[in-house]
Amino acid sequence: MTLRARIALLVGLAVAIAVAVVSVAAYALARDGARREVDQFLARRGAAVVFAQILDLDEINRRFPGRGPARDIVLGSGRVIEEDVVVQFVLPDVVITVSEAAVVLPVEAMDREVATAERGDLLRDVTVDGNHYRMLTRRVAPRAAMQVARDLSETDAILARLRTELMLLGLGGVVIAAGAGWWVARRSMRPVGDLTLAAERVAATHDLTASIPVDRDDEIGRLAASFNAMLAALEEARAGQQRLVADASHELRTPLTSLRTNIELVARGAIPEGELSGVLDDAKTELIELTNIVDELVDLATVGRHDEPKQRSDLAEIVHRVVERAQRRSGATITTSLEPTQIEMRVDGMTRAVSNLVDNALKWGGENGPVEIELQGRRLTVRDHGPGIDPGDRPRVFDRFYRASSARTKPGSGLGLSIVAAVVEDHGGTVFAGAPEGGGAEVGFTL
Repeated sequence: MTLRARIALLVGLAVAIAVAVVSVAAYALARDGARREVDQFLARRGAAVVFAQILDLDEINRRFPGRGPARDIVLGSGRVIEEDVVVQFVLPDVVITVSEAAVVLPVEAMDREVATAERGDLLRDVTVDGNHYRMLTRRVAPRAAMQVARDLSETDAILARLRTELMLLGLGGVVIAAGAGWWVARRSMRPVGDLTLAAERVAATHDLTASIPVDRDDEIGRLAASFNAMLAALEEARAGQQRLVADASHELRTPLTSLRTNIELVARGAIPEGELSGVLDDAKTELIELTNIVDELVDLATVGRHDEPKQRSDLAEIVHRVVERAQRRSGATITTSLEPTQIEMRVDGMTRAVSNLVDNALKWGGENGPVEIELQGRRLTVRDHGPGIDPGDRPRVFDRFYRASSARTKPGSGLGLSIVAAVVEDHGGTVFAGAPEGGGAEVGFTL
């Protein structure tokens, strides 16, 4: 079942439930109202019919054994029984009918209990000769009760007609609601259909430049905008991947070509005996550089993966460990001013970023003065006292494989600072590079 059909079905079902509840409530209110009107009518009629005089009960039982008319005995002069009700009196041994209608109301033990004051007024539904009556039994004298009943055929017919009308109106409302739900679902789901077509087109053509026009600001519009943003991010990631592959192939080509050339010369015996050692040293250097490039490419490719969970750690402790390791390895002077900074981080990735910053500073300024590291307010700054960074190179020092003209003679692949940028970006921070007063360079990041 399509989503559009589900929405229409749910709308129809919701309206059906609402109509059913309202219809049942309306019918119940109408029925109870009609019943109250009948009960009040019976009470008024019963109040108009009273004993004017009652002969001795024994005399009544003698003259009217069982049932029989006794209007002249139980009613006073001028008292009239209306034709819209049936009235009879219940005495201990006789039931006296005083209505013109040839209807005998049923008398049960509970009615006699009303006559003997063992029970109060009694209202109930009875059926006489297949007709539905509402009957009131009320005590009117010692050991005597009156029964007043009204035929409910007309009321039942009205209620039956009301039930039929409510059912027809309910069914019509459900049909109209289902049609309206289908129409609304069709219009509201049109952008989702466009989104589906766009996704299928992207899956079939791998064209990430496709986008969906966004002309609304509701949930569907935000979904379309998010889809467009996702496509743009994927296109950017694919373009970055292609650039990385192109740059990596370019950077790997030089050491591989040099290695192949040297190996071919050695294999042909074209290298003089005195130069063989130097050629092998060059090959070893190229292999080391090639290994470093591959390692950094792997690091760069894995930055941002969430295999390593974030944990709350002190960035100052990480910087301190990196500095101790760098001093043991290089013997350079590194001064620090570290403020304890607890943050959620991926410890291995952040350690690699800090290590790359320190290695970069040692490579460029370790011989000209101490490397100064400051951590304050989630901002880490690593300063060296080397030649500094040309203003034209500063915007690109964090690009992959970018090497300034002054760095061509130094070892490195141009990936160290790009790894720093990737790690910092994964932690929601920004990188910077500048020229402090007094010369040198300042490179770092803010989290």
